[in-house]
Amino acid sequence: MKKYIFLLTTLCMLTGSALAQTLAFDDVNMLYGYKNSNGIWQIAPKYQVAFAFQHQERKFAVVKYDGRWGCIDENGNMIVRNIFITQEEAQEAGDHWYSAEEPGKWIYPAENPATHKWGFVNYYGQWKYEPEYEGAGKYYGTDPMSFAPVKLEGRWGCIDAKGILIINNIFVSMSDAEEAGHQWIVGRHYDTWRISVPNPKNENQWGIVNYLGRWVVQPQYAMIRQFPGEHNHIYTQALKGGRWGNIDRNGNVISDFIFSRESDCVYALSQIEHGRDMDAWRLPEMRTDTNLWGWVKPDGSWAIQPIYLEVSHFPNDTGLFATAKCENGLWASIHEDGRLLSKPVFILSSEAAKAGKEWDDNEKGIEEAELGHWLWPIQEEGTGHWGYVDFEGEWVILPRLEDAKPFINTWNNRVAPAKQEGRWGCIDHTGQFVVKPIYNNSADAYIAARNWGNKKKF
Repeated sequence: MKKYIFLLTTLCMLTGSALAQTLAFDDVNMLYGYKNSNGIWQIAPKYQVAFAFQHQERKFAVVKYDGRWGCIDENGNMIVRNIFITQEEAQEAGDHWYSAEEPGKWIYPAENPATHKWGFVNYYGQWKYEPEYEGAGKYYGTDPMSFAPVKLEGRWGCIDAKGILIINNIFVSMSDAEEAGHQWIVGRHYDTWRISVPNPKNENQWGIVNYLGRWVVQPQYAMIRQFPGEHNHIYTQALKGGRWGNIDRNGNVISDFIFSRESDCVYALSQIEHGRDMDAWRLPEMRTDTNLWGWVKPDGSWAIQPIYLEVSHFPNDTGLFATAKCENGLWASIHEDGRLLSKPVFILSSEAAKAGKEWDDNEKGIEEAELGHWLWPIQEEGTGHWGYVDFEGEWVILPRLEDAKPFINTWNNRVAPAKQEGRWGCIDHTGQFVVKPIYNNSADAYIAARNWGNKKKF
């Protein structure tokens, strides 16, 4: 009796070994199949790609047949129909088959090769929802809160487990629709989660929708940037009439549409979000219809009216002074309240800025600061003669020189090269020549000025 049992056991082992499937490649037809331990084809080579069998019981292998992925059992039967585009999708369906659950419990997106429309099938390849979509993605979540992204009329939305459209097909990308679907499952951020999308009927008009794909802000802007980060960010930038402004998640205008550069609009918003004191905040901006410049507040209203040819930044955007190029083409320093601190007599913005700093230092009570300390060479319009003005642009040395250069050295020995009767010399802060005009060029006069300044004090 023991002999018969031994022979039977041996026979079963040999048979099982002979039937064991091993992935193999056929060099003749360049396809994959499976051989038994004796090297004989047990499952004929007909697959473009194939993987080894998985599990000890209820085995299956993922294979690619006729350009699509599916799964076969150990006898070569197609237990998961070859309908999947990716190996990962077929693997998931195979795992569901292995769990021995009913075929209809899990459904998968699939394309109808005849119509190129998408629907949903079980792992046997039977249609659960007919192929009527332009695209489809896999299901997320668990019933009753499960969804799958689908594409209709060129836009993405989501259907639930019953095939009902629960999120309007308004989203540009499948990933956006998926994110909206996840928000639908969570269900906590209905009043806060927002995404900007172009109008399906007019791609040049943008609005804002919630996770159900419903308009919160009607499409009226040329562009709306996405809300940054998580749902708690409530502001973003919008473009209207060629200008940028800031709006919140419900379309309320935070900064008027006045910024020519998006970066300036973002910067203005950052000042608001960080709770900075905005009373003295100023930002240079140009008016579109006149091309004239002024300064705006972070809410996009004019702090100083746009009446200048050019303007500079206020120091740190909240300094007391900046510079402006006036209608005569010359620069002046200007107060944060819009009044000019100097006459528009400076050729360069940097000169007007120095004049403004002298006023500002005096306002701050800086010990070394004395109004009128510095003088600037200015050419008089009309006569072409040169003189020197103080920080207010008032003449201190009348324009009677043929040319003039900036003062050098410090308060007590200030001296500047100046030209008279075709020759260069050096004057002091009263306009008197302390070095006679005997030099051919200003460079030689500079050397003489420095030598004189090192010896003389007055």
